[in-house]
Amino acid sequence: MARYVLPMIVAIAQLVAGGRLPAAMTGGQDGQEADVKDVKDEARLRLMPERNEKWLRGCLPKVDDERVQKVLDDPRLIVYTDREMPKAYQFWDGLMPGVHRASYNISANSSEPFGNGNREFPWAGPAGTHKARNMWVFRFIHLPQDENGKLTPIVWFRTRLSGDSNPGYGWRFPAGAVVGEVLMMRQDGVDYCFELRVRFREEGNWAVDVFRPFPRAEDLVKRIQELRPDWEERPALKNAIDSLSDPGPLPETQLVDNHPRKTFKQTMGVHELPALEDDRLIKELLSQTVFRSALGEYWIEGSNGAVTAAPTTDAQFHIVPAGYQAGFVDVDRISCMRCHESVNQPVSRFQAGRDWYGRIRGSDGIFSFHPFDPSCVSGNGYSQPVKMRTELVSAGVIEKYDPEKHDKLRYAQVPRLVE
Repeated sequence: MARYVLPMIVAIAQLVAGGRLPAAMTGGQDGQEADVKDVKDEARLRLMPERNEKWLRGCLPKVDDERVQKVLDDPRLIVYTDREMPKAYQFWDGLMPGVHRASYNISANSSEPFGNGNREFPWAGPAGTHKARNMWVFRFIHLPQDENGKLTPIVWFRTRLSGDSNPGYGWRFPAGAVVGEVLMMRQDGVDYCFELRVRFREEGNWAVDVFRPFPRAEDLVKRIQELRPDWEERPALKNAIDSLSDPGPLPETQLVDNHPRKTFKQTMGVHELPALEDDRLIKELLSQTVFRSALGEYWIEGSNGAVTAAPTTDAQFHIVPAGYQAGFVDVDRISCMRCHESVNQPVSRFQAGRDWYGRIRGSDGIFSFHPFDPSCVSGNGYSQPVKMRTELVSAGVIEKYDPEKHDKLRYAQVPRLVE
């Protein structure tokens, strides 16, 4: 079996990388305390045109956590999408070593759909969104500053994993860093945030939180009744509130990946939201509600004792997108680490014998960030010399790790993460 596509074929077959973007884009935690200081606009790192960044920042929700809100409001927040930070994985065990776009299938086997693990569940996108419709995502990074206002950088280093022919790269975030994921959906040409996921780098660990407009079913009931006092006279709303107040027994379902070495396997109850038949109400629910922490919360418990962490729906427009399956993902650091600990691991660890290559993207428990310059991320199978991203270096966002310079506790390795 040939291991790679011929250069002429790969050049023709190159795929366009990047995630789903809106049309506008084409024209209480126990983590480290965030350190936010006033800065001049010219000191900011911007990875996209100013108007695009301004628009994305305007999509950020208001949250009831003062420290997180301070981070969201900070001009130094680094905002990006898959367009500015294309999904890229490393491959150091073969003829075409380097950094490759996850969107390109490097396999020459016609039966191999992806050629790498980064396009399969559970790694293809944010947890619980693999079947969600009408949604997209953008992300951000916030780095701590020293007493002089200088950023504490993400540090990168060379590392060789078992089986690699060449050393690859790893990186670590400093304690005090905050990484976020903003989940969005669109209705009638307008984009609405429905969930904010945040990870806080500690010394040797990551803390997590998720902010939602309605962490629990009873929160949604209360808000609907506030916004629509006549809810009892509206059959769809009454039906929804009855379902939210007394769901009866919840059907239990298992969500599991299909690899021999399992990364995700969870059985949970399922609570499907009925259509509200009031799009204006849903827009009010999403845009006029302060998001609150869902850490350690369950959305609802059925009469049979089954629980779910979040609702799902088949409605075209609701407080979560159709097909959303985050109900299988408990909001706590142990649950989240199940997938996040697989970053930078060879795909062969999860399913040996397949004609797929390289590593799961990311490092230090974070999938979405990498320090590589886009020019060295191959989109056609050819090897490219690796280069660190110039603007990240110039802004002090990344530095090569120096044990004499960088504090060991601040950059302590998270247990179970591959270096």
